[in-house]
Amino acid sequence: MSSVAKRKSLVASAASVASGRSAGTKWKRQVEHDKGPEDKKARGKMTQPAFPPEELKRICLSYNRLEKWCHMPFFATTVTGCFVRVVTGASISDPPHCVAEIVSVMETKNIYQFGSKRTNLVFKLRHASKDQIVTLRSVSNQEFTQSELMQWKLAMVAALKKVPTPEMIASKEKSIQEALDHTFTQGDFNFIVAQKNRFLAAPLNVAKRKLQLLDEQSATRSHGDADMVKEFQDELKTLNKETKPLSQLRTTECCLKITFPPIVKSRKRPTPKAPTEDYHNMDPFTRRRTRPIMVTSLKKESVRTAVYSEMDLRYGPGFQPENED
Repeated sequence: MSSVAKRKSLVASAASVASGRSAGTKWKRQVEHDKGPEDKKARGKMTQPAFPPEELKRICLSYNRLEKWCHMPFFATTVTGCFVRVVTGASISDPPHCVAEIVSVMETKNIYQFGSKRTNLVFKLRHASKDQIVTLRSVSNQEFTQSELMQWKLAMVAALKKVPTPEMIASKEKSIQEALDHTFTQGDFNFIVAQKNRFLAAPLNVAKRKLQLLDEQSATRSHGDADMVKEFQDELKTLNKETKPLSQLRTTECCLKITFPPIVKSRKRPTPKAPTEDYHNMDPFTRRRTRPIMVTSLKKESVRTAVYSEMDLRYGPGFQPENED
C-alpha cells in the first residue's frame, strides 16, 4: 500500500471516532435535558414531605397524664406511637431534653416510685435512628420548645427517616381523645385495683393478706407446684418479720398499768347544801291535791274561810288574809 492510501485510511478512521464522540456527547446532553432541575438536586438523596414540627404537640404526652394512666388497661395501646419530651443527660454539651417517639411499653423487675404511684413499666424510645429504654419518670411535664423540634427534624432528615404524616397524627390524636373519654367497666376497676395491689410496698391489711396467702398456698400445694409454695412461704415469713415489732409494742402497751393523778383538794366539788326541814317533813308517798281552785268572790265569809283553809292545807300555814275595809 502506498503512503497516500495509508494517509486516507487514517483520516477516515479519525473522522469516524470524532463523529462517535460527538454523537455520544449529544445523547448525554439530551438525557440530562429531559431530567428536571429538582431531579438533579435530589439525586442520591431521600426527599422529605413538608411537615411542620409543631404538629407533634398534638400527640405529646406529659408526666402528669402518664402518671394518671399508668395503671389503666388501655395504657400500652394508647401511648405507643405518641411523642414525649424526655431528659437526655448524656453530657454537658448535649441538650437537656429531646423529642422522642414511644416505640413500645415494657415491664422490668425493678419497681420504682412514679409520682404518687408505683410501677415497673419502662418506655422504649426512638430519636431518629437511636433507641433507648427509659423509665416513665424521665418524661418531662412541659411541651416541646422550637429548638428541640427543629433539632428532631434535622436528625430525622440526616438519618433518612420518615416523619409522621398528618393522617397518622390525626389517628393518634383520636385514640388519645378516646382514652380521655373512656367509660370504665367493672373489669377495668378490677384491673386497676390488681395493678395497685401488685406494686404496694406493704399490704394495707396484713391479716387479710396472710389469709389470702394461706389459701393460695394450700391450693398450690394440692396442685403440686413446689416453686409457688416456696414463694408464698417466703412472703409469709416477710410479713411475720415486719409485723413482729408492732405486735410486741401492742402487747407492752396493753400490759402497762393505768395510773390516775391524785385529786387536787382545791378542785373538789363543793359539798351539797344541807336539806331543809320542809324536805325532811315532806312525805314523798303522800298524794297531794293539785286541782286548781276556782275563786269567784271572797266577799262572803264562808267562802273566804273555806279557801284559806284549803290553801293552808295544800301549801302550809302562814297565809295572812287581807284586811277588808
